[in-house]
Amino acid sequence: MVDLLGRANRLEEAYHFVNSMESQPTAEVWCALLGACRVHSNKKFEEIAAKKILELGSKNPGNYVLVSNVFAARGRWEHVEEVRMKMKGIGLKKNPGCSWIEAGNKVHTFTARDKSHHLSNEIYQKLAQITETLEREAGYVVQTKCVLQNVEEEEKVQLLYGHSERLAIAYGLLNIPEGTPIRIAKNLRVCMDCHTFTKLISKVFRRVLVVRDANRFHHFEDGICSCGDFW
Repeated sequence: MVDLLGRANRLEEAYHFVNSMESQPTAEVWCALLGACRVHSNKKFEEIAAKKILELGSKNPGNYVLVSNVFAARGRWEHVEEVRMKMKGIGLKKNPGCSWIEAGNKVHTFTARDKSHHLSNEIYQKLAQITETLEREAGYVVQTKCVLQNVEEEEKVQLLYGHSERLAIAYGLLNIPEGTPIRIAKNLRVCMDCHTFTKLISKVFRRVLVVRDANRFHHFEDGICSCGDFW
């Protein structure tokens, strides 16, 4: 219910629904509200939800990462460091981004900025060609605000270009024949820039892509995603 109200941008209703629950809302419930606040840029309930998640504590590192990312998006780097130290204090670590794609009856694994694959040179060349095509034909502009690290703009661009799902997509375009959907799984939530990037690929290259991230399935076709840009 919180997710449905959040999708509709009925965040005050979602907040009151959470507060009226008979049992104490779990961290996951507050995460659902926080995620919706992040999408709709609602600072008021975003702050409340983040505080509740930290108060409740959790053994799920993803909850802390979500809070940390919200603080980072606001440029609140001191609070980001506090969350990271709290994670470290209870022995939690952020899982590194990792994507998988099956081609030729074999599963290929990619991590962020990975160069371990035997076709690494071809993959990065293909990715550069894809990016250039999307910039030229679809007006793609990299969204560096999606990099939630306190680094220079140029480094943010390079970090985005090296996301694991982009490497998997480039491999898929190289090795999976046209007419066959490209299917990818990722252990973390797909960032907004990679989501836009994938939508444009589905339109410009006329390919169907199915991406399963930590939140849900995304079915990309003709420039549209099944999630309605809410995930």
